[in-house]
Amino acid sequence: MPKKRKPNEDNAMASSYLDGGMHIKGRLWIENRGETYLSWGRVVLLERIGELGSVSAAAKSMQMSFSHAWHLVENMNTLAPEPLVEKQAGGRQGGGAWLTDAGRQAVVQFWELVERFQGWVDQERLQP
Repeated sequence: MPKKRKPNEDNAMASSYLDGGMHIKGRLWIENRGETYLSWGRVVLLERIGELGSVSAAAKSMQMSFSHAWHLVENMNTLAPEPLVEKQAGGRQGGGAWLTDAGRQAVVQFWELVERFQGWVDQERLQP
């Protein structure tokens, strides 16, 4: 699995220093139908849901409101070719959420794309 990257202090996902003190930086997100489908924060939310088994716990771990996290999950599921997250409402047995195979694959593919993006940024740094 590719190494996960954290954005730096200004949310750049890929960065490299150039000669003369210049700095090349970039952010990456995937859109579908003109709407953000996957981005760094959304993928971290998916990872946390996979780790913690709940949208609520994932949201709390990211200091995000449950309603915002729920909206992001619903939006990603709508934009995806197939759902990324399956959910079970609370009740006597309690609720829960888990990543589907498509969700796990989307996470892996996103981090692979980020690594390729960083490689491109690094290559640009090397250009004369």
